[in-house]
Amino acid sequence: MFTKGGQERVTSVKDDVIVVGGGPTGLMLACELALTGVRTRVLERRTEPQRDSRALTLHPRSVELLDQRGLLDRFLPLGRTVPGWHFAQLPTRLDFSRLDSRHGYTLFIPQARTEALLAERAAELGVEITRGHEVTGVRQDEDGIEAEVRGPGGVETVRARYAVGCDGGRSVVRRAAGIGFPGTDETAPARASPTRS
Repeated sequence: MFTKGGQERVTSVKDDVIVVGGGPTGLMLACELALTGVRTRVLERRTEPQRDSRALTLHPRSVELLDQRGLLDRFLPLGRTVPGWHFAQLPTRLDFSRLDSRHGYTLFIPQARTEALLAERAAELGVEITRGHEVTGVRQDEDGIEAEVRGPGGVETVRARYAVGCDGGRSVVRRAAGIGFPGTDETAPARASPTRS
C-alpha cells in the first residue's frame, strides 16, 4: 500500500479496536468499548454525518439499553413514543405496551438524530471518529489486524488489536473474516425515498 508519492504509510498500533462504520451500531459499540477503557477509533467512509434517515424507529430493547446507559433523556425529547407498530409492512400490528418493560413502546426518531446523539456521546468518552476514511481491506496476523484505509491523504495502513465490522450488508470486515451472509432477497415492494430531517 503506497501513497501517490510511492511512500508506504503505516500507522503504529494506538487503538485496541477499530470499528469500521460510523452508523448507529458502530457508534453504540464504540461507546460501550470506551466505557470499559478500550481505546477505540471509528473509521467512517462518509465525510459528513448522516442527513437522510434510512430508519425511523428504536424498538423497546434498544430503548431499554439507552436507559441503562443513562442516555434515554437525550433521545426522548427528540422523538415520539408509539405503543404499537407493524413489522416489515406485515398486516399484523405489534402491541409493545404488553411487554414486561418500563418501555413498552417504540421511539419514533430519525436515524440522523440517533447518529448525532451517539456521536456526541462517543466524543465525550474519548472515541476518535475519523470521517472520510474508507476501509478497503483487512488482514489479521499474530499481532492483531492491519486495515487498508483510503482517506483524503491517500492510502495508509492502520494497525490495531481488533477490527469490528459495523459496515452493513457489504461489510469489508465480514468478507475478510470469511463470514457468510446467508438469506434470501427481500420480497417487500420498494418504499419511497427516506425523508430528510
